[in-house]
Amino acid sequence: MANYTIDDIEILRKKSGITYEEAVNLLEYHNGSLSRSLIDLEKNGRLREEGPQTRAAASDKQTGLKKLFNTLFHIRLMVKHQEIVVANLSCLFMIATVMVAPHIAVGGLIVSLILNYRISIDRNHPAFASDTFDSMMETAKTNMQNTVQNFSRSFSASEEAEKAEPERPHSASAASGTRPVNVQFPRGTQVDIRDEGDGYHEADIG
Repeated sequence: MANYTIDDIEILRKKSGITYEEAVNLLEYHNGSLSRSLIDLEKNGRLREEGPQTRAAASDKQTGLKKLFNTLFHIRLMVKHQEIVVANLSCLFMIATVMVAPHIAVGGLIVSLILNYRISIDRNHPAFASDTFDSMMETAKTNMQNTVQNFSRSFSASEEAEKAEPERPHSASAASGTRPVNVQFPRGTQVDIRDEGDGYHEADIG
């Protein structure tokens, strides 16, 4: 007996509109293989194409999520101390913080209450009225790209500067930091100077 599940039968019915009996017979024929059954339906033109209603439903779902994100972004959590705004956070950011690091959110709330900070919610703050979640994401993307490009430019410029710096030739003159000294000798003193070839001179005074 072929090995298949009720879910396999439901998938075939949703994809093609065939009856339960047809779906079972098809799975039996292909030894329980769902993929082979779907290929068989496709070859015979029995698979349903994704209609405009399905695409419209997916589009409506995306639009609904964007509206939700925009709404949460515009709802601001205002933390004030003596009418001075200490923090202006979006509800979307606060939800993300609670999900990722709840101890930070709870700790911040406790500290705010201890310090007598006033917490309020502003549903349409004028500073963010024209902003949307999409524009925020686009701005973050642009800032990230600019940061990476600036870092790449500075790194390339430093490499080119190192390559362009010429090697300093070895000088046969005296070592750096030395300077000639004028020494007065008594009359009749003989001075024999020898060049050692390494930038230094030796002298025998007799």
